[in-house]
Amino acid sequence: MSLLMGFFLLAGACMNVEGQRKRDQETIQDKELVQFSGIVRDLEHRPLPHVNIIILTERRGTTSDQRGMFSFVVRPSDTILFSHMGHKGTIHIIPDSLGGQQYPADIFMVSDTFHLAEVRIYPWKTYHEFKEAFLALELPDDDEQRAYHNIALIKTQIKMNDFGPSPNINFREVMKQQYNQLYTAGQTPYYTIFDPMRWAKFFDAVKRGDFKQDK
Repeated sequence: MSLLMGFFLLAGACMNVEGQRKRDQETIQDKELVQFSGIVRDLEHRPLPHVNIIILTERRGTTSDQRGMFSFVVRPSDTILFSHMGHKGTIHIIPDSLGGQQYPADIFMVSDTFHLAEVRIYPWKTYHEFKEAFLALELPDDDEQRAYHNIALIKTQIKMNDFGPSPNINFREVMKQQYNQLYTAGQTPYYTIFDPMRWAKFFDAVKRGDFKQDK
């Protein structure tokens, strides 16, 4: 009987020691956790939104918000990879010794844009074809026709001004602006007025008489 009681006492003591060891280990791990936060910027100090942030040692991560800000939990010596379209990947290693459980740091990323040689695209194969298309345009040649054309444009503008912008149109316009900013980041902005394909469509519309107003 005494042998059986001794066995149970020994087993209970071992379980208590093991439980205490696990609690101590969890406490140490909790103390090692660090709140890593900051802002991702380019070399001109502009915030970079939607930057992919990955902890390489644990294969988990997050992304920066619209203002380039981020905040997540890491451990000392973790290796962090920052990646963003149009910029070179940046590696940041969490220091081994920190004075507390907060680690603020700003991350700067270098632009990785390739400047290609100029490429000109024309809707006509030769200058002769362009000349023929341009000369074939039927433009108004008197003041009356030009006046009717201008009045038609003014009427169209007035009708458009009578209708206020809807939430759907505003949302699409904001999304379009954000897309254009990301698409042209690190390069010369794109202006549609210099697009030869749009000029070709404009000439076709003039030839079809799309801008003529019925008298």
